[in-house]
Amino acid sequence: MLTAYGRCLSTVAINVYDETTPLEQHTWMTAALSAFESTVKQDNFPCLFAKKSVNNESVEIVFVSEQYASTDLIAGLSRYIEHTSSWTLKQRIGKPLVIFFEKNNFPSLAEEQAYAWHLLQQLHDEDTSPWPDAVATDLHSEQWSFCFKGMPLFINMSFPSHRLMKSRNLGPHIVFVINPRENFDHVAAGDSISGQRIRARIRARAEAYNEGALSLSLGVFGEPGSLEFKQYQLEEPGSLTHAQCPFHMNLKHSTKANTP
Repeated sequence: MLTAYGRCLSTVAINVYDETTPLEQHTWMTAALSAFESTVKQDNFPCLFAKKSVNNESVEIVFVSEQYASTDLIAGLSRYIEHTSSWTLKQRIGKPLVIFFEKNNFPSLAEEQAYAWHLLQQLHDEDTSPWPDAVATDLHSEQWSFCFKGMPLFINMSFPSHRLMKSRNLGPHIVFVINPRENFDHVAAGDSISGQRIRARIRARAEAYNEGALSLSLGVFGEPGSLEFKQYQLEEPGSLTHAQCPFHMNLKHSTKANTP
């Protein structure tokens, strides 16, 4: 019997696996995907790009099992990056990767976030590709971005226990929404008027969606004081703090000797 775990599937392709995926898997996956889609399709959901991708059924999806979480995550993201090599930049923008994690029996928001960072660390530690020369290796550099298989990525971490940052709650499971860093540089570059307008519009929508709450961690890539890891996981009461990032760079595969 086939499993959908660790596979990078289009929304349309998921239907093919419905008849061959074990029932216990199918139940949580269906619930997670349904909650995500219904949340993003709300008229007031902040991210206009996510809304468009969901409505167009162009989202790429990976399901990660509780038992083999690291293996499934590595396999799914690796396949997504392989897919991107055949897509134009315009296609990439419309095809974000959404990763759903089966494990959801956490006692707190902080525990959910610790689990997410733990898996991101394993992803990094198992990456055999050199760190890109153009990307800083210092987490506290404005030029740092998470990279996998040589591709800089932006990782939006969403958690079921978010209450204040409701825009980072996409249903009953932990969800990563991943885009190549290049996507943001193209549609919302910090030094362009159009980019500034897009960011301002989305963040105004996020503030309204979150009933007046807006994360102070949100910034612009490359600008002084704007750190990427703080934007991956947002803070609110009961969350992990940004005082010390739980992620650690492992440079054993990197060809870079110094931090830019």
